[in-house]
Amino acid sequence: MKKSKLYIFISLIVLFIINTVLVVTNKYVSFDNTIHNLVIKLHSEVTTKVMKAFTFCGSTSFIVGVAAGLFIIYLIKKRKEYAFSTVGVLIISTIINNVIKLIIRRPRPIYMTVIENTFSYPSGHMMASTTLYGFFIYLLIKSRYSKKYKIIYSIVLGLLILCVGISRIYLGAHYFSDIFGGALMSLAILVLFSMINDKKKWL
Repeated sequence: MKKSKLYIFISLIVLFIINTVLVVTNKYVSFDNTIHNLVIKLHSEVTTKVMKAFTFCGSTSFIVGVAAGLFIIYLIKKRKEYAFSTVGVLIISTIINNVIKLIIRRPRPIYMTVIENTFSYPSGHMMASTTLYGFFIYLLIKSRYSKKYKIIYSIVLGLLILCVGISRIYLGAHYFSDIFGGALMSLAILVLFSMINDKKKWL
């Protein structure tokens, strides 16, 4: 099991590196614009409100709020492993995201409709949501809940992650390649975390 996860981790890192090279060498321009043009066809007042709601679910304030709330709840329930793991994996993801942004220094799309002051690659919203909600999926898989509930909740969380990514493209805050890169790196972090914590009992 650990070997298969190691292969998955390596594959995700390799894909991230390839994606990053394509971004740096401007090989993604045409494809990024094509994806944006497809997503923007969904434009309407209602859609914009929905997309802003989804993008809020990946915002720093919301993610930090959820993580802080869970940290306190887990400590009260004397589940320190949950508390520190939830915050720890999110901090690691945030640090990696900021370091890569400073190294790549990719400007935001010129058609951006929201105010953002950081660099574009990789998407911070996508990394934060993939890390946090992906961590919830990991806990569900390791839990004693029935298979039915594991599938239902995992699908809901997975769709939430996907919608956060789409919302960032829709609002012009990111290119598709930013979203894809963020997802790849966060998944790699989660796989590495699961390899380290496989022997622990959760929920």
